Amino acid sequence: MEHMHYDAADVPAIMQFAVQSQVTLREDEGIFAARQLDYVKARTYDRKLPVMRALELVPTSSDTPEWAETITYRSFDMVGMAKIIANYADDLPRADVSGKETTVPVRTLGDSYGYNINELRASTALGARLPERKATAARRAIEVKQNQIAMVGDTQYGLYGITNHPNIGTTAGLTGNWANAGTTAAQIVADVDILYAAVTTQSKDVHTPNRLAIPSTALAAMKRKYVADTGGKSAYTVVRENYPDLQIIGMSELQDVNGSSLSIIGEFSEENASLELVMPFNQLPAQARNLELVVPCLARTGGVSVHYPLAFTKAVGI
Repeated sequence: MEHMHYDAADVPAIMQFAVQSQVTLREDEGIFAARQLDYVKARTYDRKLPVMRALELVPTSSDTPEWAETITYRSFDMVGMAKIIANYADDLPRADVSGKETTVPVRTLGDSYGYNINELRASTALGARLPERKATAARRAIEVKQNQIAMVGDTQYGLYGITNHPNIGTTAGLTGNWANAGTTAAQIVADVDILYAAVTTQSKDVHTPNRLAIPSTALAAMKRKYVADTGGKSAYTVVRENYPDLQIIGMSELQDVNGSSLSIIGEFSEENASLELVMPFNQLPAQARNLELVVPCLARTGGVSVHYPLAFTKAVGI
């Protein structure tokens, strides 16, 4: 079925582009080109991209208005205990939270794609669609950057990711380097026990880990090393049996984080931590620039906000 919709703002840009390129376009040809451009934009939003693992790991939040320049959020630690009280008691203990405010900047991500005069001529002359691969590449580039920010942030611009957020502590005392031939399956299981217990202990059982993200090589080692006296069960199988609600994710992004492999475990939910996706991938009306019709693409992000630091811990060297 022919695509009949078009953005009215694209038509003047297309006609201006034709004039600059010394090409004569009738008004109906300009509208046809605008329809093809609108089709490309729509297909870009609909097209499925390869999974971005960091965007899959960290929940996203879009509560912040697109025009915001900063985001201020509070991070909390649980405090307070209940006690048995007498009737009509007026000295009820306070179960409260202590926290601090953090303000982070909102940054704009941008790229663009465009069509030259020959592509526009061919489309109008043949009644053919404009190629979509350029728009898909533009969207993918922004998604890749969002994925990078979700994982390691961009400290040059004041953005933090889940792995380098200053509110998340590090757990020591692990064997580590699971891919090393000298690391046994039993040691891998023990390392997971330590990481899991670190979250439940530091939060006084308020938070229960639901995801463990580790380097891809560490996940492979978990699956190929077998625990003695278990009837041939791998370290991965034993961990899954011990913690059936714990999702284990292998991520190539964790192979090298600032020069070392890194793992993170925690209770991942939007309440505890979120990637501030202020504006998702967005395409603006086309612009005529010299001999090219350019479509600017934008997105806005505030990086990762961690509201409950005790819900997470990380480890270096696994």
